[in-house]
Amino acid sequence: MAQAGPDEHVATGHQYLSESAGYYLQYLAQTKQNRKFRAFYAQTKRTFYRQQVFLYRFDPKQPGKYRVNATIDDLRIIAALMTYDQRNHTTKYQKEIRTLYQGLRRQVQQDGLLTDMYSLTERTHNQEVTLCYQNLAVLKKLDPQSYRQALRVVQGGRIGAHGPLYYQSYRLNTKKYAQSQLVTPQLLITFLHLAEVGKLPPASLHWLKQQVTKQTLYNAYTTTGRVKDRNTSAANYALAMLIGQEVGDQALTNTAKQALLAMQVTDANSAIYGSFGDPQTKQVYSFNELTALVALNQS
Repeated sequence: MAQAGPDEHVATGHQYLSESAGYYLQYLAQTKQNRKFRAFYAQTKRTFYRQQVFLYRFDPKQPGKYRVNATIDDLRIIAALMTYDQRNHTTKYQKEIRTLYQGLRRQVQQDGLLTDMYSLTERTHNQEVTLCYQNLAVLKKLDPQSYRQALRVVQGGRIGAHGPLYYQSYRLNTKKYAQSQLVTPQLLITFLHLAEVGKLPPASLHWLKQQVTKQTLYNAYTTTGRVKDRNTSAANYALAMLIGQEVGDQALTNTAKQALLAMQVTDANSAIYGSFGDPQTKQVYSFNELTALVALNQS
């Protein structure tokens, strides 16, 4: 849990991220490592859970410093609990799931939508609704009314009537979508959430397949689709794998997997052997590692 994800400042040293905890819980649930899952969830809750939300970051040296959540992370943790029960045909976490979701909703909901974050210090939420934060599959199961609202906003964020891309976020106070550049991991998480409820447009899937086939799935685009950042990351191709798996497109899944594995450090003498980090700088980001871990172990 050493590094931040696509939309957060980098965490280093002994800081921990609920984003990373959620991805690891997903992996443990998928692979039915039940004892590890139960222990790690208990640790996750002790570390991050405050005032009905999971802090997005925790620093044991400064335990009171990071006093906000990121709704996407809360929903990912809830989704992992749901996966645990589904895979094991149990109801062990059903009460916990309802309690966590109801608490989150009380803190971040406005106009039927889940906003991005709640400040424990200011005791209020913000006005931003980042599209990829709307975990549509979780909302559909737990809160149909919020699901309908979230789906309306996400689908309304499609750029152009028949275009493949989506705006990053929607502002509640202005009722407008942000015109900022599109950060690819966030865009792909939006694609994945739409795919999970059967709502990913063919144009978006086609665009993704084109980029994966050409290995041009870059890190950022303008709202017109022009490349803004020609760097790429393992997480991009891991997310493409997850989308391919969700829609049953084996060709997309296989092509994305090949691109992902090509980024893996294969030098057995490297200090980061086996990871998806930079062999020169030895820099490793947990978002890349854990997204890849989930994608490669999805079944």
